[in-house]
Amino acid sequence: MNVLTSDWTRSTGRAATPIELSHLAQVALDEKMLVKEAMLQGLHKSDTVINQRLLRDADFLGLEGSVKDKIDAVVAMNMAASDEVIRRRLMQLLQHNMTELEEEGSYPTAAQLSGIYAESKELGLVAARFSFEHIFFNSDDGEAKAKALVALNASMADQGDVFLDGNYFSNLTLVSITSKFGEDFSLALVNTDTPVNDWFGPLQSAYGFHLVRILQRHDSYRRSQADMAPLLADRWRRERQAQVWAAYIDKLRDKYQVVCHANT
Repeated sequence: MNVLTSDWTRSTGRAATPIELSHLAQVALDEKMLVKEAMLQGLHKSDTVINQRLLRDADFLGLEGSVKDKIDAVVAMNMAASDEVIRRRLMQLLQHNMTELEEEGSYPTAAQLSGIYAESKELGLVAARFSFEHIFFNSDDGEAKAKALVALNASMADQGDVFLDGNYFSNLTLVSITSKFGEDFSLALVNTDTPVNDWFGPLQSAYGFHLVRILQRHDSYRRSQADMAPLLADRWRRERQAQVWAAYIDKLRDKYQVVCHANT
């Protein structure tokens, strides 16, 4: 508990609340339990990654003998449980085995897929995209905005300064436009009611002022449930695996007893 408390304080810069500390303690206990269970099931015996790590630990300790003798000696010394890489690998193997066993031959129903599609409204969203042309007036010129207005009123599309990234942009999302020109520019562009192919502005960016005409605009939309079927099934499978794993841990806790040694 002292280690958990100091680690939390070092990483967050504050003391853990009783609820947070209780959660940290439960996570630590569950990890010990899962590593113990994985070892009892012999998951370390046939895994190449774990065996290589155990041999490395044996060599570090200067142990001699055959590969099997070295591995057996390190396991007997409980080195596997103290090696962070091995612990993580054992828990991964145990989780994979348990969830795959439970999920074998299990498939989502049409109703379950429909439910995920209805609840997860962010899935399948395709962002709006814009293709546009602009004429640039450099802000280094104190008359940039005035010149832009003159050009707009005179329909003089051949005026303006050189813009290094060019005058045409194709299929940009709002995020991309904001990243390039700034939020004020992008919001003005996407919210305009100016017809396609008509010039409007000037719009201000970090570079200066721009006359703009939208060449194409594709509104955002959401892909149909039929198109999303594989993604929805994957979402269902991951949610199901998480539920199976949580239930397995709850059940496994009944097999183990936590013994607390109070300070004397």
